[in-house]
Parts: sequence; C-alpha cells; structure tokens
Amino acid sequence: MKRRGKRGAARARRNPPAATKRAGPRSPKAIEIVGLVEALSADLGVGNGLYLGSGIARLLAETYEQRRGAIPPWVQQLVAHYAGRSHEG
Repeated sequence: MKRRGKRGAARARRNPPAATKRAGPRSPKAIEIVGLVEALSADLGVGNGLYLGSGIARLLAETYEQRRGAIPPWVQQLVAHYAGRSHEG
C-alpha cells in the first residue's frame, strides 16, 4: 500500500471557488446581455446600471411568462444575477 502525503488534507481545507465567489450567469445569452448592459451603463454609475439591468431582466421574464407561460433558464439566470447584485452595494 502506498502512503499518501499531506496534499489531500490541504486540498480538503481550501474553500471551494463557489463558496468564496458568487457565480454569474452561465448561459451565453445571459452573459451577453450582462455585458451589453454594463457597456450601456458605463457612464451612468453602478446604481443606475443595476437598475437598468434588473428592469430589462424583469421585462424579459414578464414577456416570456405572458407569451409562453414558462420563463427560459437564461432569463431566470439574468433575473437572479441582477437580484443578487442589487443587494451588494
């Protein structure tokens, strides 16, 4: 039987990346919209950019809900992204 060093214990003690940093949207559509909102609101300030992004996310969610009845996952990610960000600052 081979002995293992202390590397496994050190690895177990590290915080996983998800625990230390909030993950952003994973969908390419949601990532692109977040990038566009940030570019559009660069001169507006952080608070106004968050307001713009959360408004767009809310409108998308309402529109999909009214038309299809189901909100696509990328829109849910967008809503969650701006809901989490609006509480940070």
